[in-house]
Amino acid sequence: MKARLATSAMALLIALDVLLCTLWLIPLYVAGLASRPTGRQLISGYVGKARLNGHRWARVAGAVIDWIFARLGDGPAHCTRVYQADRGTGE
Repeated sequence: MKARLATSAMALLIALDVLLCTLWLIPLYVAGLASRPTGRQLISGYVGKARLNGHRWARVAGAVIDWIFARLGDGPAHCTRVYQADRGTGE
């Protein structure tokens, strides 16, 4: 029962992440400041992509996100790893 609740909670958190990323990217896309949102992107992956493309804001945001996920038990370079894992999904 606990494992099913944990799995369900993780699915909800991922869905929330995708929703927030899409809501963040829509106005940027309309203004011509971001690529078209796919509705499948995670915030970490988008930040990882922007950081690899040399965007200064993404270096700062990525450092914060990586620090948070390191405290939650994830390995180093969370944003970069999420972007690299998602590259094959048509993002």
